[in-house]
Amino acid sequence: MNVGIIGAGPRGVILASQLLNQYKYKSSQTNDLTVTLFDPYGIGGRVWRKDQWSGLIMNTPADQITLFTDASVNMSAKVFDGPSLFEWSSSAEAQTYLKDNNYPEEIMTAADNLSGNDYAPRILYGAYINWFYGELQSQCPVQASIELVKSEVIDLKYDSNQQLLVKTDEQRYQFDSVVMSLGQQDNYLNDEEQQLATYAQDNNLTYISPTHPGDADLSKLPAGEPIIIRGLGLSFYDYVSELTLGRGGSYMKNSDGSLSYQPSGREPRIIAGSRRGIPYYPKAISEKGYGEQTQPVFLTDENMDKASIDGKLPFSEFLRLLQLDLELVYYRLLINQKFPNENASEFQERFVKSDNRPALLAAFGFQEEDIFDWDYIVNPFKDVQIIRTEDYQTVLVNWLARIMPDAEAGSKTGPTSSALELLRDFRPVFRKLIADNRFSNADYVNEFLGQFNSVISFLSVGAPVLRSEQLSALIRSGVVTILAPGMQLKTQNGWYVTAAPKRNTDVFKSASLLEARVPKPDLDITANPLLESLVDQGLARIKTLRVDNQDVGLAAVDVQVNSDQLVNQEGARQESLYIWGVPLEGLRFATNASPRPGVNDINLQTADKIAATILGLKPADNVAMN
Repeated sequence: MNVGIIGAGPRGVILASQLLNQYKYKSSQTNDLTVTLFDPYGIGGRVWRKDQWSGLIMNTPADQITLFTDASVNMSAKVFDGPSLFEWSSSAEAQTYLKDNNYPEEIMTAADNLSGNDYAPRILYGAYINWFYGELQSQCPVQASIELVKSEVIDLKYDSNQQLLVKTDEQRYQFDSVVMSLGQQDNYLNDEEQQLATYAQDNNLTYISPTHPGDADLSKLPAGEPIIIRGLGLSFYDYVSELTLGRGGSYMKNSDGSLSYQPSGREPRIIAGSRRGIPYYPKAISEKGYGEQTQPVFLTDENMDKASIDGKLPFSEFLRLLQLDLELVYYRLLINQKFPNENASEFQERFVKSDNRPALLAAFGFQEEDIFDWDYIVNPFKDVQIIRTEDYQTVLVNWLARIMPDAEAGSKTGPTSSALELLRDFRPVFRKLIADNRFSNADYVNEFLGQFNSVISFLSVGAPVLRSEQLSALIRSGVVTILAPGMQLKTQNGWYVTAAPKRNTDVFKSASLLEARVPKPDLDITANPLLESLVDQGLARIKTLRVDNQDVGLAAVDVQVNSDQLVNQEGARQESLYIWGVPLEGLRFATNASPRPGVNDINLQTADKIAATILGLKPADNVAMN
C-alpha cells in the first residue's frame, strides 16, 4: 500500500508515526507499506524550519508539547511513548543531535537551559520534529518504508483506476490514499491589500503583506525611520522582537523588577495599532503538571442541556455558563490572595448552588474593585474616549503594569490569568460543543465565529508575559508607539498614513507598512496550488451552513465529519482522500494547536483514526476529530 502525506509539519509526522505503528502491531496485511511525505520546507514544515531568526519563540510551554502518544489518548494503536519537547531538549541525546546537525550555538544553549514552563525557540521545536522523524526511520517495520520528497505538491487527481496521482514540479507519484496535513497557507491579497501593494510599487514604498513572521524580509525597513505595523496579536510581538532584539537591542532589569530597553541604533520607530487598540493579554507563567486540564463546573453537558431551547443552546446561555466557570476560578484564587481567613472550598460550594451570587460575594468581603467584570476584561479601555496618542501610551503602560504581575504569579495562582487559562483548558469542551451542533447556525456563524473567536484570541492566545514586559519597556523608551483604538489606514501624497480619528487628531505617516497577521485559512481565497486544483476539479468545496435562508461559507474545507475524508462538489465522500488540521478551521476549533501530552490530545486521536481507516483496521470508538 502506498500512502502520501502532504505536509511534513507536526501533524504530517504524527500521522506517519501512527500509520507505521498501526501497520507494525495490528495489520495482518501482506502488502508492504510505503509512506511518502511531501513538503518544500522539509521535515518540520514552514513554521518550525531551521533558517529563521532564533529569537522567535513558541507560544506553548515546552512541557506541553509532544509528538508521542500516551495512555490518555483514545486510540486503537499501541502507545508509542517518548519524551516531550522539554524532556528531549534537556537530554544528552538532544545536545548530540543538535551538534551533529549543525544547529546554532544559541539553540544548543537554549535547549540545555530550557525549563518545563519555558517557551522554546521555534527552531528547537523543528529540531525535535526532525529527531522524531529520525526515530520513525530507525524503528520502521521491515515491510514498511518512509521517505521525504522536498517539493511542493501542485496538483492531485484520480486516474482511470481511481488511484490518486500527486504532481510536483519535478515528478508524478501514484498512491492508494492521500492525506493532506496542511498548515497555514498563503492567500491571495484582498482588494485593500492589493491596493496597498500596488501603491508601494508606484511610490517606491515597502509593503509587507500578511505572512509568517519567519518568512518576512525586514531588511528593507530602515533604522531610525517610522514604520507602521497593523495588528497587535502574536505576529506583532514577533515582528517587534525581530526589529529590536534582532537588530542588537537589549534589555536591562531595573531595581523594581521592570525592564529598560537599551537601543542599538538600528531599530526603526514603530507605530502600531489595530481596531481594538490593545495588545493581546499576556500568557501566564505555566504552573500546570503533566496532563493537568481544568474541567468545567458550569459549562457541562447537563447544564447546557437544561439551558437549551428546542435542542439548541442560545449563545447568551453559553456565555453565561462560561463566565460562571471563569468567575469561580477567579474568586477562589482571589480569596487565597486577599482573604486568607476565608475558606475557598466553602466559597466554591456556595457559589455553585447560589441563586444570589452578588450577595454571596458581599458576604465574603469582596469590594467593587474585586468583582470579575467580563465586559471590562474584554474591553479594558471602554471608558477611554478622546485621548492624545502620547497620553494613551501612559494608559497602556499602566494597564500592562496591572496585568503583568497577575500573569507572572502563574496560571494556577494569578486570579485573572488563571481564569483566562480556562479558555485554553476548555478547548475540548468547545470542540465537542461544535461537533454536537449545540448552537443554531445563526448563533454559530454570527456569535461564536463572528465575535467570540476574536475575543478568545485576545484573551487567551497572547505571547508569553516576557513579551509584555519588553513591550512596556519599548513604549517607555519611545521605540514603539501604540495608536488608540480604531486604527485607520490610508494612502496619501506618496505615503502610508495612519490615525485613530475617533480618539484624537494625531496623524502618522511612513514609507513602510507591515501587516502583522498570518493569513487565515480560507478555501475561497487560498493561494495554495493544490487546494486551488482540487476546487477547480470539483474534488473539494467550502463548508457552508444555512443561515436566514442563505448559504454562508465557513471558509473551511468540507469533510466527512467523522473521518476527515474530503467531500467533493456534489457532496460525496472520497474514500481515499483526507484533509485535517488548519484548513478545517471554522468547521473545527483551534486547529493550529500542537499535540499535548497526557490530555487525550485531539491531534493524536485524529491521526490514529485516519491511520487505522487507511489500513482497513477498526479505529477506536468515540474519537474526537481535529
